[in-house]
Amino acid sequence: MNEVYEKKRRELIKSMDMSDSQTMFQMHEAMSAEWATALADKIDHFADMGNNGVVMFGQVASQLAQFIDQKEKFFKENFGSFESATASSPTFMGAMLRSFGNAPNPPEFEAQGVKDAKGQIDYENALQSVNLGYTYGSLTIEPEGVFVVFKGLPSNIVEVQDPEMPFAPQLVELPIITGDQFAKEKAPESAMTSKEAIKTWTAGQLEKNPQAINNSVRAYIAAQSQSGKKLTLEEVAADPQHMKAATEMYINQAASAISMEEMPEPTKTDAGASVYMDDEEAVELSFMGGGKFEFTMKDGGKVPAQIFRKVEDMDSPSKTIFSRFEARYGSGSARKMGMALGKA
Repeated sequence: MNEVYEKKRRELIKSMDMSDSQTMFQMHEAMSAEWATALADKIDHFADMGNNGVVMFGQVASQLAQFIDQKEKFFKENFGSFESATASSPTFMGAMLRSFGNAPNPPEFEAQGVKDAKGQIDYENALQSVNLGYTYGSLTIEPEGVFVVFKGLPSNIVEVQDPEMPFAPQLVELPIITGDQFAKEKAPESAMTSKEAIKTWTAGQLEKNPQAINNSVRAYIAAQSQSGKKLTLEEVAADPQHMKAATEMYINQAASAISMEEMPEPTKTDAGASVYMDDEEAVELSFMGGGKFEFTMKDGGKVPAQIFRKVEDMDSPSKTIFSRFEARYGSGSARKMGMALGKA
């Protein structure tokens, strides 16, 4: 993600943080304020009731204090703050970090193979819903308790329920990323030069990358399910044999991302056999008989070819030419071409 954009995105989210300026949601602030006002307005009424009035006043005042404590706790737990929230937090600030603008899937979710199905609008609507239902100005203090009009109906204030975790994510599974898809999306160019290179890179990812590990297990479970075997993430993770099989399958899938071209066919010549080399240095590889091979270079020169050594043990130009050849046609293709030339 563009760093400038991400910085601006986070600045905008920080500007939404109200945790320093308020301690309750708007509806609860209004209810508390109206409750305190109604209590003050009734102080003479309670005084006229004598001891019973004093007791009732103390009960209503204590109930108000408890209400404020509960709603402050509800705000702190569900609104959160920009400084303390992460993109996976079940708070409004966490919801904005994972949904506002072009937000990436949180790494914690990515590693579990899940994403949040809710979007920015869903969370903005949830914030509004926290403040909906109460008819402002409807609070009254009665002998039976404190009453409000909530969702159009007279209700005892202790029975008014807040939504439970209104900003929690709705987690759904991500599509399974197979080994070949993972390689194409994540592997560097240097790892995509041959099947052996991508296998080595993928094996390394499966040792340290939680996303790769989770993908491999999920891909393995899906493959097992197709053959009628039902497994869970927990069962596979707890079984070394399953984990080994999942790793091997994923590495082989990654290797399939490298599509090797078909090697050219040798042509029989008077001297032996030759094959066209579509290379930046050589135009032809020839077998001269007696175990001798040579390149015809682009400038027309002839150079001996060391075809039956390991590429890394060859001298130049054989080393550079056959390195490109094996990157194109697969590991061991130089030796295979040598055998094909000898049999032509």
